Amino acid sequence: MIHTDSLALAGESLAAAYLREAGYRLLFQRWRRGSHEIDLIAWDKGELAFVEVRTVSATTPWHAESTIGPRKKAGLLRAIQSFLSENLAYARLPARTDVVAIRMTDPPEIRLFRDAFR
Repeated sequence: MIHTDSLALAGESLAAAYLREAGYRLLFQRWRRGSHEIDLIAWDKGELAFVEVRTVSATTPWHAESTIGPRKKAGLLRAIQSFLSENLAYARLPARTDVVAIRMTDPPEIRLFRDAFR
């Protein structure tokens, strides 16, 4: 069994590689300020993409994206506001929130949900 932190870090690395292959340009990885965190921040097709990565083990009986509840979504939106208030040049850009859901099978199942919160 993979430790939760190791699982999350492995998932973020897989997601970063997956997004690069999909044409995203990564700007920040693991952005953190206080209690706020954003897994990945990237530029894609004229929009700033704030990316939440959700990773589950191969034996988990549900999809990774189902682990984003209202509390997690609200925390992510607060983190995005914190990032934008600290980085005003990005605040004027069109933006969206994407989710990369990963199941750590062999090979890993990776699913991208663009603009997941709209």
